[in-house]
Amino acid sequence: MSKGRGKSLPERFLGLNEPKAEDLAALELRLREALDRQKATAKILEVVNSSIKDPQPVFNSIVEAGQTLFPKSTVSIGLQDGDKLILGAISGPEPGGVEAWRRRFPAPIHPETIHGHVILNGEAIDLPDVAASKDRFRIGAGNFLASGFQAVTMVPISQGGQTVGALAVLRHSTGRLQKEQFDILTTFAAQANIALDNLHLLSQMREANDTLTHVSKQLAKYMPPQLYESIIAGDQHAAIESRRRKLTIFFSDIVDFSEITDHLEAEELTTLLNEYLSAMSEIALKHGAYFDKFVGDAMMLYFGEPESLGVEEDAAACVRMAIDMQRKLGHLQTEWQRKGLIDRPFRARMGINTGYCTTGNFGSEDRMDYTAIGREVNLAARLEAECDPGGLLLAAETYSLEKDWLPVEEREPVRVKGFQNPIRTYAATAIYESADRDCRIIHEEDEGFSLTVDRARISKGAILRLKSVVSDLDD
Repeated sequence: MSKGRGKSLPERFLGLNEPKAEDLAALELRLREALDRQKATAKILEVVNSSIKDPQPVFNSIVEAGQTLFPKSTVSIGLQDGDKLILGAISGPEPGGVEAWRRRFPAPIHPETIHGHVILNGEAIDLPDVAASKDRFRIGAGNFLASGFQAVTMVPISQGGQTVGALAVLRHSTGRLQKEQFDILTTFAAQANIALDNLHLLSQMREANDTLTHVSKQLAKYMPPQLYESIIAGDQHAAIESRRRKLTIFFSDIVDFSEITDHLEAEELTTLLNEYLSAMSEIALKHGAYFDKFVGDAMMLYFGEPESLGVEEDAAACVRMAIDMQRKLGHLQTEWQRKGLIDRPFRARMGINTGYCTTGNFGSEDRMDYTAIGREVNLAARLEAECDPGGLLLAAETYSLEKDWLPVEEREPVRVKGFQNPIRTYAATAIYESADRDCRIIHEEDEGFSLTVDRARISKGAILRLKSVVSDLDD
């Protein structure tokens, strides 16, 4: 019987493949190093995910992990800042050596420096003997040697595809890094790239968001708030479409505006008109009006679309808005006259009508206007033209909805194109009355004078002065 026949096949097989002790130790070392690299990488990625707005914690984590994996080396990150190199982060075994290297920054980015070569060319470099590269890196090699470093491996760090820095492992003895060590260094640099790219994307998103916010704010001034909000919310689509709605429509314009413009400088007219329209817009917003358009000094507003509180409430809001507008204009007129800005009445006509209109987008696929059209809109415009200066004229349907609380005077019927019968009209007489009789505002004006008195605010001294002025007029 030949030798080996006494062992079974499995025993012979195991015996042939039994690893040696030194092989097991080397395998265990490689596994431990791989686990350390995996832990370091995972830790850095965790920091990357939690530091989107600031890459500095990522840089600190990278050099600290590098210090663990390269315990006898100094690990640093250099970043480009214009034409100079600044220190992003550093970690090393000797505080004195770390501080000496820190003092090398900021430094110029020059092609004859090692950092400059990596950043300007975007390629990694491994110098096992810095002294041997003095001719190639005339400036940089001397700095490394003077700091006590005999070897260096450096890989580029990029942002948005452009090299902006370098990750370096500096060693006090000559020799190259092992392939596994170089790979982990490249992985660390890739994680720094992620942090910088995140910051770059965040910055781009912030800039885009700021631009969008700025543009949105500007666009909001050119369209009604309700339309703007519905577009932003995705409820309104840019399509040619329309629908029928029962609206209360409001028109106003300034009496004899062309004559007023002839007596004012352009700057004065602009100031007055903008102040007037701003005040009217503020009141309209308070009451929930939909801004249809401004045409010079004229305004078209309506209630009931895109949101409605009910036909009666919409009409009430419109009437109360118009009353507040006339009261405000009375105050503005008094103030402008006191300042000498105007020498003639600055009054507005206002007309209101309630009826079914067609609302929606009108125009072309490339350019459209969201508005209301129909004969009821035309009637509101005609009522405004028929209104007394400083007054408010209502159509019969609007008055019928608000007659329980609104004092009016019936006026002469008006004939309007598109309506077979004359239209009954009602002039509101509550413009200078408050619901609270104790806070009644008195307003009177005629050629040569305009008087507005707020009984709730006027002082006894002011009453005496007013009586003195009237007495002087009698004389």
